[in-house]
Amino acid sequence: MGFGAFCWGRCFPFTSRLAAALVLPTLPITLFMSTIVVAQKNGVACIGADTMSSLGSVRQKAHHIVNKTKITKIGDTYIGLTGTSSSLVVMNSYFANPERPRDFSSTAMIFETFRHAHHWMKAEYFMAAAPDKGEEYETTQFYGLMANPHGIFALYSYRTAQQFHRFWSAGSGRDFALGAMQTVYDHYQDVTDIVKAGLYAAAEFDGSTAGPFEIFTCPLVAPAAEATPFKAVKKTKTKVVAKKAGRKK
Repeated sequence: MGFGAFCWGRCFPFTSRLAAALVLPTLPITLFMSTIVVAQKNGVACIGADTMSSLGSVRQKAHHIVNKTKITKIGDTYIGLTGTSSSLVVMNSYFANPERPRDFSSTAMIFETFRHAHHWMKAEYFMAAAPDKGEEYETTQFYGLMANPHGIFALYSYRTAQQFHRFWSAGSGRDFALGAMQTVYDHYQDVTDIVKAGLYAAAEFDGSTAGPFEIFTCPLVAPAAEATPFKAVKKTKTKVVAKKAGRKK
């Protein structure tokens, strides 16, 4: 400590402590320490999320906040994000430009979409992408779930994605939501009831999850039938051989 700072602290102890209290603490970041859920059944995909945020140790429930949503819609795809609330703002801003490529129809295309976006996220949105010690790649700071006519997906910070057959969850209440949905999935026919079961369980036991809930659905497209050219060729070949054999007799 320099002599000037020492004299200031000795002569004005209260002012010194006040300045330290005002300067040293960092401002808390609004976090979506929440629960997001996706499920699909009977030709319908569904996504749901709670609406509570956290500002440090302060809980911000939905009736206090205007922009409380954690789910956005880009084209025909609903995307819900966990983590800092800035992520949803950045994603909406980025995809607001219609020239930015986007394709969420498969895990491969989701990866390519965010691989392309990664450069612009750093250049235009000042994203902190430097990997931590032991990480192989830079991160894109997005973690969440998607629901669209092609299925239900999870998006990870390395820009990779997973697709699920039945359901999945993300966020601080994930484990409670997964357990509840596993219990009811075979018994409920309406996919929104499955999603609600997961959200209600998370809100009951996770301190960072609370209603009301936002739930969105979309119809699934039927998968294209797989062609079987090899079987057809084999049958044709067999018939030709049979005819030739008949002629020899």
